[in-house]
Amino acid sequence: MRRFRPRIALAMTLAAALALPTAALAGTAPTQPPQPAHGPGGSDYAHAGIRVHEGGTGADAFYVFEPSRPKPERAPLAVISHGYYEYSGYAQMEGLISHTVRRGSVVIYPRWQTGVAAPCPGPYFIEPCIDSEVTGIEGGIDWLRAKRSRVQPNLGRTSYFGFSFGGIITADIANRWRELGIPKPRAIFLDDPHDGGLAGAGEPALDDSLAGIPRSAKLECHSGAGGVLALDGPDESCNALFPLLGSIPQRNKDLVLTHSDLHGRPGLSSAHGVCAGGPNTPFGPPNAYDWNFCWKVWDGLRSCAHSGRDCEYALGAGRRHTSMGRWSDGVPITPLKVRNAASIRP
Repeated sequence: MRRFRPRIALAMTLAAALALPTAALAGTAPTQPPQPAHGPGGSDYAHAGIRVHEGGTGADAFYVFEPSRPKPERAPLAVISHGYYEYSGYAQMEGLISHTVRRGSVVIYPRWQTGVAAPCPGPYFIEPCIDSEVTGIEGGIDWLRAKRSRVQPNLGRTSYFGFSFGGIITADIANRWRELGIPKPRAIFLDDPHDGGLAGAGEPALDDSLAGIPRSAKLECHSGAGGVLALDGPDESCNALFPLLGSIPQRNKDLVLTHSDLHGRPGLSSAHGVCAGGPNTPFGPPNAYDWNFCWKVWDGLRSCAHSGRDCEYALGAGRRHTSMGRWSDGVPITPLKVRNAASIRP
């Protein structure tokens, strides 16, 4: 995987550099807005704790995260899928996982990769990774259902989030949900999806058609101006995926773009990994792009799909969707760019 690794490593390095405040500017430069106290992306958490279970083995392993303190009897299910080069643990998406669980959902995190070409050789043949993802989802559901003392997943309220290569996997399994026997996708967030480009341009690891994704699904596909589009070309990532979504009405889907904003410190990067902030990730700790974009839209998509509420935070070109908040000096953070047809350009 000689081409994929350096480019992702470069993106991670850029993101980390932008996340580090310089000593000379730290005392005078504007700072990022804090996490909102309420609403989508906010810190008004219903649960104070998280219970973690690790199950399965090898590429069929999985993690289950249950909300606790208090523990609900039943909760919506969220499936969150990591990107390439995470062979163990869940650090890559830990920030999003924690937010999702404490907001009241149970999360299954399939551990679909154990090595650079295991179980699948990237985009050359994605099917073994699809199989591992599905096995992890099934294993997590079975574990939750095995005892009534565990939080029971509400499969009628299932959402899917996929980052990078995990975004390609997520799109494919959402497309094949009926034949794979996994829960119907109600909301889908794809963060800078990319198969690595090794098998050719245009994300060939995607299914040829994504018409199997339910028309009713609420979907957002995000590319960063400094991410895959900058590293591998303007026709990759969401610009390759979005034209395959013709069966989904425009009102239920958006193609969006973040930009880097260096007005304050720490700066906000649009490099690969915008939604991968966490306490132990090389992409850096969660920042304003997490709570004012990734978490906000993720919460809004699921609320919109499940109850018809908060749609304006996740879809359309309104301010509640596009606003990223303001720096401490009052200057607006570069807003989200929204399109309902490909392509989108920095």
